Amino acid sequence: MSDENAGVSPVATSMAALARTPLFAAVSDETLRALAARSTLQRFDRDEMLFRAGEQPEYLHVLIEGSVQLIAGTTSGREAVVELLRPIDAFLMAAALVSQPYLLSARAVEPSQVLLIPLRLLLGELKTNPELTLTLLGSMATQYRHLVREIKNLRLRTAAQRLALYLLSLVESEGSNQGAHLPHDKKLLADRLGMTPESFSRAIAELRQHGVDVRGEEVRITNTEELRQFCRLDQVLDALEHDLQVMLPSTE
Repeated sequence: MSDENAGVSPVATSMAALARTPLFAAVSDETLRALAARSTLQRFDRDEMLFRAGEQPEYLHVLIEGSVQLIAGTTSGREAVVELLRPIDAFLMAAALVSQPYLLSARAVEPSQVLLIPLRLLLGELKTNPELTLTLLGSMATQYRHLVREIKNLRLRTAAQRLALYLLSLVESEGSNQGAHLPHDKKLLADRLGMTPESFSRAIAELRQHGVDVRGEEVRITNTEELRQFCRLDQVLDALEHDLQVMLPSTE
């Protein structure tokens, strides 16, 4: 834990972490305090497993620091990265809420900090807190729509177009006009984007013709508009969304 949290109570630290999470940003301090008092901030080392597919959920996991990969695997040992998570994000909520075994495994990509909220506590709050229930429904709707976009992206775009779209979103998320830093190694990114390392290298070579220069972990886009046209951006498919909000009905 960072020095800036020295002397701060664990409950206050957990409350601050929850307040930064879109899922809990709009709930009352009373609810945050009730959740934080019985939740645990846990550190995970690089490559440490948070849980494995087939295990029964006991907590809702909220990624506070670091990065976590969600993995699908086979009995033969083959793995595929389904998602790379960055803070702040609550993940695999559906499995947690219906108490069904995880369909994916979770592994820390780097040293990470995760808030573990006991499911019994969360489900108890949901029974008496309609505001929290509706906020959670909105978060699940956002994750569902993200999944649909990912499926359409895999089905409708080439490897080079998927990489170009990822690089564009990376540059925009860092607030830079042209440059960005790859947050993960290329092999991991290739897996996340549904490519082999060889097809990833070919995609980078192809994107050089459209104003993209990748050197090591640094990315530079010299012609953003050309790259957008190459991606064939779709107003519906690629529109950025804020977290969806489910509104309480009016009493008037």
